[in-house]
Amino acid sequence: MPEIFEVTVKSGEDIRQVIADYVMEKGWQSVMIPAAIGSVIGMEFTAPIENELPLKTGVTPCHDAAELLSFTGEIMRRECVDPALLAVYPDKTSPLFIHIHASCATAGGHVMGGGMRAGRAFRAVRVFLVPLNDAV
Repeated sequence: MPEIFEVTVKSGEDIRQVIADYVMEKGWQSVMIPAAIGSVIGMEFTAPIENELPLKTGVTPCHDAAELLSFTGEIMRRECVDPALLAVYPDKTSPLFIHIHASCATAGGHVMGGGMRAGRAFRAVRVFLVPLNDAV
């Protein structure tokens, strides 16, 4: 069974940046994110706005504090990613491709989700990571 690692994103920290820094520090080439738990704020989600390819996405903000409901994804070195997929993502400088799908609930049980473009930890977020074989 593969080893599971954990990184904690502290209050106010950028979730994607903390994960990227941790993966780079470890020197991993490919990582699976099976789950995360915690509270978030300032989330931005992307989702397709047309039913055709190439993919075009819109951004939906979630400004309020919320509880994570789901959080899964993959991280890999940029050179291993399909160029058509890279074209959709705004980050063109990071050596990592970070692809996370998440959902969260705000007060009143309002749920939002999609591709996680941005977000910060509200109180804290624990992210679980599984490094994969370098063959992608």
